[in-house]
Amino acid sequence: MRRRGHTKSRRGCVQCKSRHVKCDEGRPACSLCIVSSRQCSFTSGAPADSSSSCSLSRPISPGSIASSNTTSQEPELPTPLPNTLNLRHIHLMVHLISSKDIFDFGATPHRASENSAALTLALQKGLEAPYLLYQLLAFSARHLAYLNPSQSQAYLEQAIALQTHGVSLFNIAQLSQVDRNNCVSFLIYSGILGHHLLADALSLRGRPLDEFLAEYSRCARLHRGVRTIAASSWPLLMESELIGMLSWSQGYLTREPTGQECSGITEMVDASMSLSEDEKGACREAIKFLQVGFDSVLSSDWEGLGREAGSKGNKHQMTYSWSVVVPPVFMGLLTDRRPEALVVLGYFCVLLHYARETWQIREAGRCIFQLVEEYLGDGGWGCWLDWPREIMERD
Repeated sequence: MRRRGHTKSRRGCVQCKSRHVKCDEGRPACSLCIVSSRQCSFTSGAPADSSSSCSLSRPISPGSIASSNTTSQEPELPTPLPNTLNLRHIHLMVHLISSKDIFDFGATPHRASENSAALTLALQKGLEAPYLLYQLLAFSARHLAYLNPSQSQAYLEQAIALQTHGVSLFNIAQLSQVDRNNCVSFLIYSGILGHHLLADALSLRGRPLDEFLAEYSRCARLHRGVRTIAASSWPLLMESELIGMLSWSQGYLTREPTGQECSGITEMVDASMSLSEDEKGACREAIKFLQVGFDSVLSSDWEGLGREAGSKGNKHQMTYSWSVVVPPVFMGLLTDRRPEALVVLGYFCVLLHYARETWQIREAGRCIFQLVEEYLGDGGWGCWLDWPREIMERD
């Protein structure tokens, strides 16, 4: 069978040329390299045609998001994917609609009708916002990669291409003011992208600890950047069809912790001689959200807690939200492999372990905990992992 040709990019990065895929020439790194975790030749100062203007379809990053509203360039639509509508995309759409667990993020079974309504809304908004539609198809491909190990590489490449194109379209869409017409699409896109990025990060659990931490931190930055844009229209969102979900989420993230599972590591942070006061504060904030997550997972009356906000909610919500709500200072401590932050990550692994029935997570909690345990060794820090270790061994 002949290989389908591709449109060449004469000024593309070395990595895209070697993979025979079209490079969007985004700076400081192209979208395909960012999404596929490759070292883009653009970031290493490789020579490029000086006449090439900086592409507006660059990948999302804190810098590009912060500066996007100040650009004076007229945005240009990115080159569409070849054969925009084909049988593979229809296959992804059918799977998206028919799969029962693609959007089951650990919620209770009787929420099936709520999930179906949410998907219907997402598809309706996707027709108005192509970046959302591309991300929905990308997430469908990511799920199929999980379900079909023998074809996972093909599905993963498809997911990367679709997600990258969606990111390019989003970068252009977010140049416009967030208003009543697009705020819901932005928020839904943020949520689905976040779940996709988490699945990508956790898929690296067999790699060395530093590689996982770098990817997890990168995904957190991307998700936080998109979520910040979506949340900028909070008053409008609270008047939208998402008010029930948002009211529950707001109540959940502002709860005061009640359990004692994290009391030991709070004392560890307080007694640390190597952390600054700002770093201690960031760790305490991360621990507080962890405890809220444990309160939800271990509650004997989760349904009652959910009804307080008029929604059944999702007791595993913190598993997906934690990387976004913790302070950036804490994420920096993680990537620097500071022992105190790694101990806190060890406790987060327990939350992952409790959510192991979801397809994005499975055994990630246990695998990441083993990486943390091996890195910290049997010295003074290992004793702080006794409780997570007990949970892992018991289950």
